Amino acid sequence: MTSVEQTRLQLSKSTDAKRKSRFGRFLTPANTAAFMAGLFPDAGGDCRLLDAGAGIGSLCVAFLERWLSGGFHFRRVALEAFEIDAALNPYLTQAVEEFKVGTDTDLSVAIRGEDFLYSAMDSLSGDLFTEKLTRYTHAILNPPYKKIR
Repeated sequence: MTSVEQTRLQLSKSTDAKRKSRFGRFLTPANTAAFMAGLFPDAGGDCRLLDAGAGIGSLCVAFLERWLSGGFHFRRVALEAFEIDAALNPYLTQAVEEFKVGTDTDLSVAIRGEDFLYSAMDSLSGDLFTEKLTRYTHAILNPPYKKIR
């Protein structure tokens, strides 16, 4: 069992149901995350990966595990992970930083403690003072169930 899966199980048990509901928190099980990462076709070149509601990193970690095991032939991966729940960001940071330690990968990671949907809307607005988002080549995410009406 991976450390991300252990964290998921622990947080699922210990997190208050109201907090889960407020953030629309559905921490993805490892087998589902691996299945989702397996849906991408093999590719090479550079990857700019978006995880729009990263949580503790279940989905992006599954993607990175597939890359490191040879399932993708990217030269480099640039991960941009958005997570609005500040309590989860240390877990997310630890999960993705493990891929940089002791491996010879060209991986860059940006963790943003903001809501991707609002950031994307601001980026598309054309405002001169708003940071433009990266153009992503890949996105791995669960739907924002709570925001879909």
